[in-house]
Amino acid sequence: MQFQIDNEFLRHFRNLKQVFLYVTNECNLRCAHCLYKPNLTFHLGEKEIALETALKLLADFKQMGACKLTIEGGEPTLYGASEGHKPLFDIINEAKSLKYEYVRISTNGTFQPSLLSKKEFAKLDEISFSLEGFNPEINDRLRGKGTFNKCVNNVKQAVALGYNVNITCCLHNKMFERNPSGKLLLDDMIRFTESLGVKRINFHDLFKMGVPMDSWTGSFNPPVNTWQNAFEEIQRNISRGDYHIYVRLPRCFITRGEFEQNPQYYGYCPAKMGERVLVHPNGIIRICSNMIGTAFDVARYYDGKILWNKSPTNELHDHKLSDFTPCTNRGKSKLPNNLVPLCFSFKPLQEEIVWKEKLDWDRKRKEELPIYTNQNNNEKRERKI
Repeated sequence: MQFQIDNEFLRHFRNLKQVFLYVTNECNLRCAHCLYKPNLTFHLGEKEIALETALKLLADFKQMGACKLTIEGGEPTLYGASEGHKPLFDIINEAKSLKYEYVRISTNGTFQPSLLSKKEFAKLDEISFSLEGFNPEINDRLRGKGTFNKCVNNVKQAVALGYNVNITCCLHNKMFERNPSGKLLLDDMIRFTESLGVKRINFHDLFKMGVPMDSWTGSFNPPVNTWQNAFEEIQRNISRGDYHIYVRLPRCFITRGEFEQNPQYYGYCPAKMGERVLVHPNGIIRICSNMIGTAFDVARYYDGKILWNKSPTNELHDHKLSDFTPCTNRGKSKLPNNLVPLCFSFKPLQEEIVWKEKLDWDRKRKEELPIYTNQNNNEKRERKI
């Protein structure tokens, strides 16, 4: 091990699968709905993780069992930009040398297109572009003027160069309006993404759930019941084979009765499982992204050590670690219709290495759950969620 690691950290992360490495707090955008917003202006410690530190952490986490790396920010393509992106390329190269099975980057897509032609960048297993609409009017109200065109142009170039391209989109209130044909704009977003030639669209939710980020992510959240109806509508479209890309939807909520019928399935919680670490430039290690911008974490790394947080600010302090429960962190708000919150990473049928191949979480589902279908590259596959 490169770091001297606290035994409690090793015990909790004995099933570690993935690393989210926030290489920098810097970002060239100020998106209205950004959950990382406090980190853009207020820094306890470094704005950027030192390359040597990042490489050592990656080596230790790989030794602990991690197989997937997501390079995050801020905007990760700014990391080492003044050095021709060499530090970013070094992280990608080292991760592949360490035999991480899947290395991806999550970007706002406004980088210089020449980056896509770099052989080091081409080693990525996935580029995930953030896009909040199928036209500038919808997207740019959240991400800023001109961001739609820059991002879409880079998406098209990446697809043409053979990259595995995904789109990440937030479930903001505009997505639940309807077009003249009566279709959800959410449906239009999926079809637009499909037209770009990408492999998958991954939706994140923006619901106000009594967590700190609610106060800085803007008023773009849809009503809970609106999402419940939209979720079923999009799932019916999937069932009919309307889409030719994978669509990852967060379930978000379920009735308490349904939860109690299968708590082992709906109680999915990365914090309890210890399957991921979120590593920030200021020495903080978290598990749940709901805790970003707060005083809560699980550990700190500094001076060659990783130390477990033994104080009440440990983000696991209020978790019933041995029980399958609705989301602890998002359970502060009263929900209608006897609904309970699920982890916003709970997206059944996730076509990605950890959920599908490593956790195999869908095997925990009950057989009586509805059957849907999904399509990828025009190949129809029957699936259950």
